[in-house]
Amino acid sequence: MKIRWLGHSCFRIEDGSGKVVVTDPFDEAVGYPLPRIRADAVTVSHDHHDHNNVEALQGRPAVVKGPGEKEAAGIRFEGFQTYHDEEKGELRGDNTIFCFEMDGVRICHLGDLGHLLSEEDAAALGEVDVLMIPVGGVYTIDAGGAKEVVGQIKPKVVIPMHFMTPALTFKVDPPDRFLSGQKVERPATTFEVSKERLAEEVDGPLIVLLDYR
Repeated sequence: MKIRWLGHSCFRIEDGSGKVVVTDPFDEAVGYPLPRIRADAVTVSHDHHDHNNVEALQGRPAVVKGPGEKEAAGIRFEGFQTYHDEEKGELRGDNTIFCFEMDGVRICHLGDLGHLLSEEDAAALGEVDVLMIPVGGVYTIDAGGAKEVVGQIKPKVVIPMHFMTPALTFKVDPPDRFLSGQKVERPATTFEVSKERLAEEVDGPLIVLLDYR
């Protein structure tokens, strides 16, 4: 399975059969090149312009929103309601965490999570192989909060997202504080993962920092 970061919270995930899922596509105001790519399904964690631009995608993908179980493009998606802030959505609204499986690998995309998880919420996510987590603070959890959430979920692989880059048009924190003191792999724009490789990641989570260029 290939995971490509397109910037912000947007990923293109392709399984061995060529099926493609895209997460949280953004609009031109965000600063990254628009994700004008084909998709079979697209997840939208919340309806803000930097996460819901499904019109930019090609192929008429099935759109997956909100909490609950849904099936799209032959993939089962589980949505978990959370919040975009620490005030139960009073400041920035709701947020949906999505978990789904491709090629036997369980992926969890946290969207714009704005708070730590309860024990019940963390347990409900189940065993996570690859976690996509915001680390830039300001509008989401910050580096310290992200480290705590990683400890709550205990994934095998962690991919930071929603952090400052030269392309981003608004201010959040860079990923440095989250990455400090951790084992980091930097495979350019795309990370390839399989069940076999995950079985080898036993010494704590592997942090994978992707580049959008």
